Amino acid sequence: MNPNISRRSLLRAGAGTLALGLMAACTTTKSGTTTTVTLNVAEVVDYGNAILSFASTAINVSFVASAMGTANLALANTVITSLKSALTAFSTAAGSSTSVSYDSASVKTAFDSILADVEKVDTLIVAVITGTAANLTSSVVSDAKTAAGAAETLIDLLKAMVDMSGPRLRAVSPVDPNAAIGKIAIFSASQG
Repeated sequence: MNPNISRRSLLRAGAGTLALGLMAACTTTKSGTTTTVTLNVAEVVDYGNAILSFASTAINVSFVASAMGTANLALANTVITSLKSALTAFSTAAGSSTSVSYDSASVKTAFDSILADVEKVDTLIVAVITGTAANLTSSVVSDAKTAAGAAETLIDLLKAMVDMSGPRLRAVSPVDPNAAIGKIAIFSASQG
């Protein structure tokens, strides 16, 4: 590997990897003025379940719960319950299909609910971990920050599935959704 790799070539490589990953996650077709987005059911469910696992685990970590406060902790529990319901509704709408059209009313409603809930996980839980943890050091904090970054990646990937203006990932490095899911699994197992 070239130690003098430029930031621009790193970004280009990351964008290429992301594009390949998103092609597997969804397809977009246009017929006249109608754009149809087809979602990969397994990926939506896997990403959603990983974010759900992250959120359920993170709110039980003492520094996270303390930083969130009672009201936000109650709100986070409501969001977690809502995300579980949205994932169930999406799975029900998809049935046994491996891919579904986002344009289908029941799929769109369920997927939009998933997006709304993961956005709340991002603002309620991920933001607390990344903001609070800046001044804290321990292996638990480090693990929580790593899991929060993985959750951000999956949230961005879910949003990018239906964002017609193109993906806007916060991550600069190439995106590997399986690695993100793995980081969350390790965090959940270590805290459980």
